[in-house]
Amino acid sequence: MHLSTFVSLALLLVAPQIRAANEPAIDERLVTKIINREHAVVEDLQGRHPIVETYVQGLSSRRNRFLPRADRYFVSQAEFSGQLRALRFKPSGPEIWRRIDEYSDSLAPNSLEFVPSGFVAMAFPDDGNFDLRHYRFQYLKNEFLGELRCLVFDVIPIAMRKTGLFEGRIWVEDQDLTIVRFNGIYRGSNFYRKYFHFDSWRINAGPGLWLPAAIYSEELNMPCCGIWKFQWTKIRFRAQTRFWGYNLQTARPEQELAKIVVDPSSLIQDKTASSQAGGPIEQERAWDRQAEDNVTDALESSGLLAPAGDVEKTLRTVVNNLEVTNNLDIQPEIRCRVLMTSTLESAVVGHTIILSRGLIDVLPNEASLAAILARDLAYTELDDRAYASFSFADRLIFGPRESFRKLRFSHKTDQRKQAADLAEKWMNNSPYKNAAHSVAQLIVELRRLQPIPAYHLLQPLIGESVYDTLGAVHAEKKGPVDQADSETHALPLGSRVIIDPWTDKITFLHLAPSPGQPDDESVPFGVTPFMLFLTREPRSSAAPLSPKGTQN
Repeated sequence: MHLSTFVSLALLLVAPQIRAANEPAIDERLVTKIINREHAVVEDLQGRHPIVETYVQGLSSRRNRFLPRADRYFVSQAEFSGQLRALRFKPSGPEIWRRIDEYSDSLAPNSLEFVPSGFVAMAFPDDGNFDLRHYRFQYLKNEFLGELRCLVFDVIPIAMRKTGLFEGRIWVEDQDLTIVRFNGIYRGSNFYRKYFHFDSWRINAGPGLWLPAAIYSEELNMPCCGIWKFQWTKIRFRAQTRFWGYNLQTARPEQELAKIVVDPSSLIQDKTASSQAGGPIEQERAWDRQAEDNVTDALESSGLLAPAGDVEKTLRTVVNNLEVTNNLDIQPEIRCRVLMTSTLESAVVGHTIILSRGLIDVLPNEASLAAILARDLAYTELDDRAYASFSFADRLIFGPRESFRKLRFSHKTDQRKQAADLAEKWMNNSPYKNAAHSVAQLIVELRRLQPIPAYHLLQPLIGESVYDTLGAVHAEKKGPVDQADSETHALPLGSRVIIDPWTDKITFLHLAPSPGQPDDESVPFGVTPFMLFLTREPRSSAAPLSPKGTQN
């Protein structure tokens, strides 16, 4: 008996040496460079205040499937200097409801509260203790993330009693030794404070400039919080966090002014005596257009509206199809813009139609997009001067975080009915006249989100919910819409549009053709993981690095 005890102790003492001998040797200087590079990334971001959006979808488990149960939504301005935190945009509505919405962040009463700043913290593996005193690095392999060849390490905390240390895996691009992806959890959850698993991605915006871009978080079977809760109550959710607006600069006009060059030799033509100002009708149109420009400029400077690009051209093409086939001559011409948020909404400001990125993401086809644009196009005919007061510049002087309180574009019930009748007429004369089944299916799926499963996703920030735009309430009263049967389903969030966090430009995500998704696997309006295709800008021809003692 004594002999067996001695042998067991001997094996326990030898085991760590055996494991250490089997692990590939890592050049400590390489790990030190990775750590120093991470510290430099943290330092580079100190002066940045990007916009951060987090959408949390609470889940319920039914027959081995996870279905939306409730949700939370935050739009904030990230603060990277000092303590990591998120300064929330102030919601619209009466003061008492604004305060309730801003401070009540739980998915259910007395259940779990989500803190927006906690998701911002996931932009770094450890912003204060990332060093060899707190962590051990174990090299695993080389792996490509998009075009980037990366070194993959497991990172294990050494300080056993300290909470909040990262435990998981990191991907290090092989030229600048920047961590471009990390996947794991902060250690130290307890009854009162929970850390969640997350997968965090960074993108390259220029030489040596790496920015947090997207974070996916998930828990499907975590014991709930608080000693008053039964232990079989589980936390189940999925969340997406997106960053953009890193390059928002209030000094940009001054920089542009500094580049203005006046050529004294150029001829200046005096046009004050000409009649190019136009008559009263043209001047009124110009006045209204100024209101639209003021609103879109304010939203874009706040980082809430994407710069005009290819996505907007696609929306304008659909509008043009509706106009041409119905012999419409709307002046001034319709412009389309994209709100950066994931909410499912649209807004009409004069002759400018604004669709949210989230709405474009989830629409299954062009026909359903045309149905929404037709409704918004009708508003330009019925109420095109409703917001001409924004031509006065003082109405747009406010901070970015006040945008949702100061700007709201909605319509009355009778206007919605008129727009619906006019849009239906236009759709029947357009190439999208066979879109009824797609729209009916979309309405069915939207109704499944009401009133609780996706409450915040359907709460508009500046415009009107797609639920109201498509008249889902009235369709519900008709009854037959429940029988809608279509192969097209609403898509998960993030299915169509991607964001450049540095320029705020949005582009369509080009996907390879794939077989249709079975009905039992479809996730309309769902939250899914990120798998970004990483590139380096500009491209570099530097030789890749490998840990000493390892092979590719």
